[in-house]
Amino acid sequence: MNKENEIRSIWKLILLHLFPGMALCLLYLLLLKVGSLAEYPKLVTLGIAGFFSIVPIELGYLLYIAKKETGNFNIFKILGLKSKLKIKEYIVYTLLLLTVAGILMKVLSPFSNYILSTVFSWLPRDFNYIQGMDQFSNKLILIAIIVSFFFFTLIGPITEELYFRGFLLARMKWMGKYSVLINLVLFAVYHFWSPWLILSRIVAFFPLFYFVHKKDSMKLGIFVHCLANFTDVVALVMILL
Repeated sequence: MNKENEIRSIWKLILLHLFPGMALCLLYLLLLKVGSLAEYPKLVTLGIAGFFSIVPIELGYLLYIAKKETGNFNIFKILGLKSKLKIKEYIVYTLLLLTVAGILMKVLSPFSNYILSTVFSWLPRDFNYIQGMDQFSNKLILIAIIVSFFFFTLIGPITEELYFRGFLLARMKWMGKYSVLINLVLFAVYHFWSPWLILSRIVAFFPLFYFVHKKDSMKLGIFVHCLANFTDVVALVMILL
């Protein structure tokens, strides 16, 4: 990544990190208020909101920058963190980082629930997309599984890693060792639809972001992010079995 392409404006970095999440959260709230998807699990509503907000915003901005800097729409020409690891390294690091993140999120779960019930007790009652699925029919659970797999496991994570790590983190190297932490904190805050998890995400995913930065490998971030979200798909499938 050429130094002249680095993003050195703090305010621009904050805006680029947070704006897509704001758009998703606003669309999610709008869909909840309209109520046209009220019969579906809120996970479905959140997925639809994400597909029509962060995907076009994040990929759209990458396409814009690609056209501006290279003259065509090949976004991979403007991304960094493209070092290739050996297959064995991908497997070992992915399993290790996935396990660490999962354990930390589980350990911090009581803390996150406490934050939700105290600091964010003012949130609308139906804002929390995490629901008991036993209240829904098998058909609606199946729809939730489909949305969870295609958006939360594939489309969403891949888009986010391309944008947040491949693009933004790669252009923050002028910050030195602080670039990873700032990228992580802003990425955690970007999840406006689950603010009670901000601190837990920072702690749980710091090892991942550190290794992604250290190994200069965006692919590593994609693998771990997708697999971490795939565990939710497995949990939903188990309900139907």
